[in-house]
Amino acid sequence: MAFRSFILMAVVIAALGYFATGGAATNQLLSGDTLKTGENISDINYYLKMQSDCNLALYQINPEKTVWYTQTNGKGAECVLTLGTDGNLFIRNETQSIVWETKTNGTVGSYALLLQRDRNLVIYSVPIWSSGTGVV
Repeated sequence: MAFRSFILMAVVIAALGYFATGGAATNQLLSGDTLKTGENISDINYYLKMQSDCNLALYQINPEKTVWYTQTNGKGAECVLTLGTDGNLFIRNETQSIVWETKTNGTVGSYALLLQRDRNLVIYSVPIWSSGTGVV
């Protein structure tokens, strides 16, 4: 089991390095991060946007076209996408009702949603080492 976790984390580290766009990463959400209405994360060829109609949509940039969406348009206003500290990715509307979720909640920990260069959205987890110097 430890070896499997090690391999998984090695893949995550490789993905973070390979799929990052350079400089400050704009292609990711970390545990607790949000995308509010009108905000997006992007890679060189794609962007994921929380739209004003409450739909979360993944777009190809050139030529511009919709690749994927949550089909939540019309389910609220001022919707917010959140990557929870339990690994669940969800959208809440203005009444705080969850209108869409990945149902990937599990152990509380560190997670990352990456918009990869292959246009895949992936939630990663399972750190294998820590210096123990984090501030609580």
